[in-house]
Amino acid sequence: MTSKERVRLTLSKQKPDRVPAAYEAVYPVTKKLLQHYGFTSLKQLLEKFEIDIYATDAKYIGPELKTYVDEQGRNITTSYWGFHRTVHETDVGAYPVTVKFPLEGLDTIEKIQENYTFPKAEWFDYAPVAKFCENNPDKAIIIGHPGPFQMVTNLMSMDEFFILMYDDPEVASYILDQMVAFELEYYEQCLIAGKGKIDILRPHDDYGTQISMLFSTDMWDEFFKDNTKKLADLAHKYGAFYMQHSCGAVRPIISRLIDCGVDALEPVQKVCGLEVDSLAQEFEGKIVFHGGVDTQWLLPGSIPEEVAKETTHIINTLGKKGGYILMASQAFESDVPVENIEAVYSVSRIPQ
Repeated sequence: MTSKERVRLTLSKQKPDRVPAAYEAVYPVTKKLLQHYGFTSLKQLLEKFEIDIYATDAKYIGPELKTYVDEQGRNITTSYWGFHRTVHETDVGAYPVTVKFPLEGLDTIEKIQENYTFPKAEWFDYAPVAKFCENNPDKAIIIGHPGPFQMVTNLMSMDEFFILMYDDPEVASYILDQMVAFELEYYEQCLIAGKGKIDILRPHDDYGTQISMLFSTDMWDEFFKDNTKKLADLAHKYGAFYMQHSCGAVRPIISRLIDCGVDALEPVQKVCGLEVDSLAQEFEGKIVFHGGVDTQWLLPGSIPEEVAKETTHIINTLGKKGGYILMASQAFESDVPVENIEAVYSVSRIPQ
């Protein structure tokens, strides 16, 4: 069975020959692994770990994105969304931090229309997507970038957007709808370029904390339900599956995601409500789960034998009848030892 066949069978909620696997890591981890194994390409690493899902994207060719040094001496980059970022370095790794929010203080639709330009699908070259699909015919191909809620917190502060959602929902909805309008056109061009070879559309949004949703389920219905359905419908129109990324304790909206046509939820984290045994009991055959091997405590702080034991438990619980994709609960971070990453991918992927 090829990787593509394995993943598509899993996302169809059927049992494949073995649980498929994905790989995601911050750049320093991938660099460390390449050096560790003496590899010169990411593909060599993916082949070693028998990874089934490969990611691709269109190439930005739009208006020039400026870089500069600010008054504090920080190197600043700009995004096609209009926000400005710098890199904050810690003892563990380096992380992007938004320093300029383009929608800050723009609290009416008129102000937004006068002062901000949403991205356009014509700012991208989709030929790389087509080429990637042609070069990886046996792999499951995934596309997707930060979704409307995750991205809007780079356009204005999260606190400011929460206030807008409550005080002026029409403006909040306008912002999200404009973002999704761009995404629908952008992703459709990717899917067309892929000529039926793209298997998964996965936008990234974070609706939860480690203990609860960031907002009520009623507010999720009001601001995100219709757009989620539109994106899922788009994926299905081109023969792809729709995977929703959301960090946090999102158990209260899993049934809602299913109603919207979402095929898979990523990631499963070790947070309130996402215990793998209860997920399997309630949602088996209804939605596919992705991830689950804890990156917060287990992977950085345990021995390989403990990692392998937990990974096997997750595979046996969520993947017993199909419906599970192996990965960590988040991208591997720099504090995860190489031997623990190896432990994740070295266990049997045939559920017992």
